[in-house]
Amino acid sequence: MTAHNNSYRKKGALCICAALVAPEIYAQTEIEEIQVIGHPLDVTAAELAQPVSIIGGETLDRVRAANLGETLAGELGVNATYFGAGASRPVIRGLAGARVRTMQDGIDSMDVSTVSVDHAVGIDPLVAQQIEIFRGPTTLLYGSGAVGGVVNTVTNRIPEFAPEDGFEGAFELRGDSAAGDRAGAIALDGGSDSFAWHVDALSRSTDNYEIPGFAVLEEDEREEDAVPGIVENSDIDVESLSIGGSWLFDDGFFGVSVSSFDTNYGVPGHHHHEEDAGMPGMPPEEEEEEIVRIDLGQTRVDLQGGWYGLASGIEAINFRMGINDYEHIELEGDEIGTRFNNDAYEGRVEVVHSPWGAWDGAVGVQFSQREFSSIGDEAFVPPVDTLNYGFFIIEERQTENWQISLGGRVEWQEHSPSTGREISDTATSVSAAAIRPFGNGGYSFVVNSALAERLPVAEELFSDGPHLATQIIEVGRSDLSVETSQHLDFGIRKTEGNLQWAVTAFVTSYDDFIYLQDTGVEDPDEELPVFNFAQRDADFVGLEAELFTTFARVGQGEMDLRLFVDFVEGELNSGEYLPRIPPRRYGARLQYHDDRIIVGLEATEYDDQNDVAPFEEATAGYTMVNADINWRIETARGPELTLFVRGTNLSDEDARRHTSFAKETAPLIGRNVSVGFRASF
Repeated sequence: MTAHNNSYRKKGALCICAALVAPEIYAQTEIEEIQVIGHPLDVTAAELAQPVSIIGGETLDRVRAANLGETLAGELGVNATYFGAGASRPVIRGLAGARVRTMQDGIDSMDVSTVSVDHAVGIDPLVAQQIEIFRGPTTLLYGSGAVGGVVNTVTNRIPEFAPEDGFEGAFELRGDSAAGDRAGAIALDGGSDSFAWHVDALSRSTDNYEIPGFAVLEEDEREEDAVPGIVENSDIDVESLSIGGSWLFDDGFFGVSVSSFDTNYGVPGHHHHEEDAGMPGMPPEEEEEEIVRIDLGQTRVDLQGGWYGLASGIEAINFRMGINDYEHIELEGDEIGTRFNNDAYEGRVEVVHSPWGAWDGAVGVQFSQREFSSIGDEAFVPPVDTLNYGFFIIEERQTENWQISLGGRVEWQEHSPSTGREISDTATSVSAAAIRPFGNGGYSFVVNSALAERLPVAEELFSDGPHLATQIIEVGRSDLSVETSQHLDFGIRKTEGNLQWAVTAFVTSYDDFIYLQDTGVEDPDEELPVFNFAQRDADFVGLEAELFTTFARVGQGEMDLRLFVDFVEGELNSGEYLPRIPPRRYGARLQYHDDRIIVGLEATEYDDQNDVAPFEEATAGYTMVNADINWRIETARGPELTLFVRGTNLSDEDARRHTSFAKETAPLIGRNVSVGFRASF
């Protein structure tokens, strides 16, 4: 088995327009043949026992949204934390925050989106070539922060080859009706046999987005002058630029890229409120509430290299490293309220060995350091330096009837807060998985098990104070122990023919599960509810099923149908439900496609979520109806064009995510029509 992933070296590698150079008419039906970039071995999704979704081509172009969470929120087993258009993080199988790693090209996004749900992920979906979603524990490769899953955004910012003709490019322009979205992106690639380069840039600007009713759900909590039909302070501005290059040689490559990500966005429902002491003997005067905005800037340097066939017994050495300078300022009106800084680096080295008997595999090391600080009104987490080292091994073998995978990881972590004592601990994870093909037609039985340990993160250990974004007081515990989970998922797949399907059931039992517990007590000074980080044993149980079929030919094209259902339940062993667990959903997509046109209609039903934690409010269900048209235009000499129209929430539902802390103040966008075009040359 080789790690030199030639399928990754896609011609053009055009991040913003993958569908134009890889005509993937219905991405999900071909997903099993797509290479998994975020894995050290040369594998496809069908060769992994762990459930993996790879979103690329036309599918990615269709679902791209203003943030990573909303881009992926319709994928199997995935929801989002949605805190308005500026900030939304993926939720995988009911797990969020520090249990789901967001990565760019195999290295952490190195932002502060796990610290607070109103903080943006430092990745814009417009730069993605494909997005990989690992559902379930991925701790062996990426550490204890991946116990819930991983989202890896694949770009071409460090190219592994030059275009055949020496130069190619792509660009996209789009806009929409409900938010006044004005977005554009461009990617250029060029080079020769010895050097390849890449440049991409994007700009996005929106207005406040429209909704069918009032932003604040409860009538008695609305301002007297509240205006229906719009979410105030929900506009965003984003700019990104990246320049990269690679030196190419016969046995590998080495490259570097420098990228910047800047965004300024409003935080809906998050206002700073003060009282003026007034004159002696007089009651305090309330000052007008000020809107809160986040002004975020991130500069990142990435290094990547691959060396192949260097020595006997070694097939490949792969190296990745990211160095990050991050700062965001929370503005209260024109004043700086809180300043967050996150200077970090992360690196990993993977050595793919030649077969050891019947076993193929890799060993590796991962290392990271993070210097986090927050200063100001919302500095509820003290400055903390975190150091982490991990060592891992993964091995695979093929027998006559089974494909078997084994692996293990040891990880050490140390937190050094500015106040209090240092906290260090070690986590160990092991996994075993197997795939058993049977019958004809691509049937297989799959089982995947893992024993994973997660080390507490800084905000769980050291939080102490009001968190105004979520309108709560968070209190951490420095004595939190290592969280341990026993995970099992098993399923049956059919991956060949006109009818393909997969059913996966999973169960995860946690010892000392860390969660944010509503105490039901209100702080008399801050007038905010108090939430403590607590540890209890817990269980998660769920099911994911989907079906794809090409069921008819119509004219020059075909009709496809996708059906899916997913659900997860999370309970403490005491019988109490865990908070913000997504509801059960059912969905269908009907699609016609030929060589030039794709027309789709889809609907997803979200059930009511009444299984709520103590002091948590239930959330009403809703139905999301979307439709889209893509029209590809081929020209004799000019660029290849794709025109697209997509309508979302066509029934104009007042839709609120149960997984969102802001569900009472920030519903999803109302009826919206997006239009645009893409071109490659």
